[in-house]
Amino acid sequence: MEYGIHAGDAETSIILALLPDQVKMSQAVKEYPQGLPEDSLVSMEGKLPFAWLTKELSKSGVMGDATVASKEKGDRLLASVSDGWVQVIKDVYSFRQPYL
Repeated sequence: MEYGIHAGDAETSIILALLPDQVKMSQAVKEYPQGLPEDSLVSMEGKLPFAWLTKELSKSGVMGDATVASKEKGDRLLASVSDGWVQVIKDVYSFRQPYL
């Protein structure tokens, strides 16, 4: 959960890059769900995920660390995602179904 699951570092950084006027960093918080076993197969994400609602696991609505978010980090994340999607689109465009 290094970058958070909801409204943490990554998501807040992306919004800072796209819509900076919508983010109030003075109100940013760091909150992680408590009481989850770290090495368990049953987890919020992973091999045996369980269903959850943010309000059941977080008082603030944040699951991560929004306090370390930055526009620069958001720009890097968006560039990385964009590069990946460009490759997917190129691969799909150039794909030709093999025929027998």
